[in-house]
Amino acid sequence: MEDLPLNLPSESNYLHFELSGPGSSSGVYQLNDGLFVLDVIELTIFSSAHLSPSAESYVKPAINGARYAIAKKDQKIEIVQRGWMSAGKGIALGITLHPDRMNRSDWVALPGIGKKLPEKIHIDRQKNGDFGSLDALKRVKGLGPGRIATWRIFFLWFISYCNLVFILKS
Repeated sequence: MEDLPLNLPSESNYLHFELSGPGSSSGVYQLNDGLFVLDVIELTIFSSAHLSPSAESYVKPAINGARYAIAKKDQKIEIVQRGWMSAGKGIALGITLHPDRMNRSDWVALPGIGKKLPEKIHIDRQKNGDFGSLDALKRVKGLGPGRIATWRIFFLWFISYCNLVFILKS
């Protein structure tokens, strides 16, 4: 399995965040679990800045693999956009992937993907909606159980979460 990354997903008490923006200390940070988004921002970027009213809405737990675009305007922190780290960075950091958070370029980070398959996955998701599970990718022509089994290691947390939700709803 030469296509696999050096670091595979593992459980830890750390979360990884990507922060970016002009005037900020852009990069990926590893921090203790249990912090709020604003804690992360204050610890890494704008320790002397005040929060804008829009930034105060980010007093919520931080999520592993999140990406925040930050701006500083008149000594105030603004959170411009929240999204997700690229799949390549997530895989390298051991962050489990979520099939509904991936774009065309994210699929390329997985082993066994050519140039056409990411586009097929993207078009299918646009036509049929979110996948909801890794196994739902079978609906994309060219994706079978073998290839999905190869990718399962990158989606372990997501699969466990879906199974737990199913059990709780039953």
